[in-house]
Amino acid sequence: MVFGGVERERIQLNEETLWDGGPRDTNNPNALEALPKVQQLLFDDKNEEATKLAGETMLGVPERIKSYQSLGDLFLEFSHDGDPTEYHRELNLNTGIAKTTYRCGDVNFSREVFATAVDNLIVVRIESGTAGQLAFDIAITREQDATVEAIAANILRLDGQCGNDGMHFSVYLQVQIEGGKVQSENDQLAVRDANRVTLLLAAATSYINQKDASGSPHALCEGHLTDIDAKSYRTVRADHIADHQDLFQRVHLDLGTTDAANLPTDERLEAVKTGASDPELVVLYFQYGRYLMMGSSRPGCLPANLQGIWNEHMNAPWNSDFHTNINLQMNYWVPEICNLAECHIPLFDYMETLVGPGSRTAKSHYGANGWVVHHLSDVWGFTTPADGTWGIWPVGAAWLCEHVWEHYLFGGDKDFLIGQGYPLMKGAARFILDFLVEAPEDTPLAGKLVTNPSHSPENSFLSLMAHAPFLPTLQRWTWKLFMNSLPTASPALMFLRKMPNSVLN
Repeated sequence: MVFGGVERERIQLNEETLWDGGPRDTNNPNALEALPKVQQLLFDDKNEEATKLAGETMLGVPERIKSYQSLGDLFLEFSHDGDPTEYHRELNLNTGIAKTTYRCGDVNFSREVFATAVDNLIVVRIESGTAGQLAFDIAITREQDATVEAIAANILRLDGQCGNDGMHFSVYLQVQIEGGKVQSENDQLAVRDANRVTLLLAAATSYINQKDASGSPHALCEGHLTDIDAKSYRTVRADHIADHQDLFQRVHLDLGTTDAANLPTDERLEAVKTGASDPELVVLYFQYGRYLMMGSSRPGCLPANLQGIWNEHMNAPWNSDFHTNINLQMNYWVPEICNLAECHIPLFDYMETLVGPGSRTAKSHYGANGWVVHHLSDVWGFTTPADGTWGIWPVGAAWLCEHVWEHYLFGGDKDFLIGQGYPLMKGAARFILDFLVEAPEDTPLAGKLVTNPSHSPENSFLSLMAHAPFLPTLQRWTWKLFMNSLPTASPALMFLRKMPNSVLN
């Protein structure tokens, strides 16, 4: 996040794999034995007893996950003569570049900031309209678990570890100057009398996958900086814009225009609140959503989490986790309808990482085949019920599979369907088939297959029995999964029939 200060600029940093915690088995050994007892209590309308027993026996051990964490902050402290005037700040959605400009005395200053997916760096370009007028100090900070040192006259390095046994992480900041000088002062860098300055920031963690956090963040950061050695700032910027526009310029939306388009965004927002017409503000909002998707979900990356790569907390609200009971799905309503289909891929890759732990949870908690995830997860493969009895919501996988089917419907990619999509849907459907239980004769849905237990984190309700052990919304996702899996199976099975038995086995 770029805050756009004049005397003091703050750029808040994130690295998508920086999570507290580590691999662990959270399956509850008491869950399977308690399951039929909880089901019967719910069928008998003994909801308080069922809730108490489920809370004691069916939650994950432990029942809470650790948080996704902010990487830290980059601060730039400027020395200017005179008060700032002609201040302007913008985020250009077409180029993916944040820019701040202002004037102090007779000197114009500008800063550009962008995160380049091409070179895996954050780039800051600072310029003055008059030679020798740039003077500022550079610091990187983090509120916990990190130290900073200047490892060269033009390089700062932050090193840290989440707790005593969590993942390691690093930030490298390299300064390139035109004119003037740069020098290290304790744990900061100082730029003096420069004309133009480029800051290259690399960041990495030791996270490799949900079972392995033994990577080398130093090697990764140094590799990113080495790879860019031969490239000029002009080339780095042009490469970033080309990559960004390859995605961004696929969609043009025209709802008409008014004079409001000439106003600052904050004034436009206030005007709309009082009833002003500003159709281009709607377009801006639409394109901003596409921009956020592009920035937080590229192939080879993790999917976008709750606050995404804009989280500024160590212990974030709702852990800034992957909330699989609506929020993760909402993040990914964007890709297909907004012509960003490849931005959907990180979600499917992440779902694949949940199949292994989700299969173990399905077996140990429900005696079921297939795979399950409840209402939240993390990068360590957490699939058990979390937080409280409202976390006993075993249809996260079923709902996520709606995205698999939508991706296939939009693109018609049978290779995706056969290689990744159908196995995900089949495993989720297999779990639901085993999890469904027939409602007894003396209940409102006698003879029907229902999800029991299946709490909702968001909903309370009344039924013919005062409360109900299953929810219509959960039944809906169960039904949609089955209906989507049937046509999905057809092209997949047609292909599989042509394969030799050795491959199928």
